[in-house]
Amino acid sequence: MKKLALLSFAALGIASLTQAASAMSIAEQHGWTPVFTAIPRPVDMRAVLRGVQTGSTIQTWTSSIKSPLDHNTYNFTIVGTDPSKGGVSTTIKYMPIAVKWHFPGGIVIDPTKPGCNDTVSVVNRFFQGPMFSNVPNSSNGVTLPTTQTTDAFQIAEFWKYTQNSNYHVLMSPVGPHITIVNANAPAGSAVQAGGCSGSGHDLGEIPINAFDAIEQQLALKYTKTASVMPVILSYNIVETSGGCCIIGYHSVLTNHGNPQPYATGAYTDPGIFPTGDQDIWAWQHEMGEIFNDPYINNATPAWGHVGQVSGCQNNLEVGDPLTGTNYALSENGFTYHPQELAFFSWFFRQNPSIGTGGKYSYKGTFSSAQGTCN
Repeated sequence: MKKLALLSFAALGIASLTQAASAMSIAEQHGWTPVFTAIPRPVDMRAVLRGVQTGSTIQTWTSSIKSPLDHNTYNFTIVGTDPSKGGVSTTIKYMPIAVKWHFPGGIVIDPTKPGCNDTVSVVNRFFQGPMFSNVPNSSNGVTLPTTQTTDAFQIAEFWKYTQNSNYHVLMSPVGPHITIVNANAPAGSAVQAGGCSGSGHDLGEIPINAFDAIEQQLALKYTKTASVMPVILSYNIVETSGGCCIIGYHSVLTNHGNPQPYATGAYTDPGIFPTGDQDIWAWQHEMGEIFNDPYINNATPAWGHVGQVSGCQNNLEVGDPLTGTNYALSENGFTYHPQELAFFSWFFRQNPSIGTGGKYSYKGTFSSAQGTCN
């Protein structure tokens, strides 16, 4: 009887472990930590100013703020126009690019095909989705304009100045078509089984330095000018640097003598990363950061021990404090999962906040500013 009881208990234990494993994401099963990063490069801010004045780089505004936390003055540059100086609408031109990645063994991870359990291509889900199309938006009890989600965030974080105005920072594509390119995965790349059964939904891993070299080549080839922002889409592709997984990053290159911000992110299937870390979550993170820290040189008082940041960092990276905090947004019969972003006031410890509802993040996860980071 004891032996029979032991066997029955073991069988139940195995079943429980199997069920637990199936409920875990692939990242959790492998012990992967999804993170975002930035690749800073030297930027001549005088060249940025000249580029803005001549229209040869994207529109930005520059100002300064004295933080009540440490009483230091910080200079910053943000995409668009100064919201405190009137309701100006800015349009940022972008080049939509999608990459088909070819791995050894004939494996192709192709964004022109539908994602897991979807009937619409990843390219269309992304470029026709809420980051580039007008959708209803709300933030902390405030109904925002029907607009693109990154524009809605810019309006919300500077709400003291943007309410009752026509302030916008909009993305508009260059031309009617999406550029589809083929790229071979460089040495050191690997393929893992994805979160969806069937071929075509694998997860590709590419070393970040080799990946970024290809991204820069594509940006320079297809944009021609720094006044156009390259938006380079990959499907189920992550970058590695001593381990997995870098989900997205932004950086800056030089295009015909002018600084050109660019970003990339992974449009990922459900089941690869924890719940909600799917579809446009990475891209909302990166676009929020490229708008608020386009040249990766906007310093802030130190903050940290939150989101993906275990220590302290001191920059205006609006996605990092809320990595993994996403919300649902339904549009055209599909539920997207943009990431929540932290407001300008949270970083500089403004009190009260100038954002919607007096909160310190887009959906109110931060109801107060952080204190001193040690």
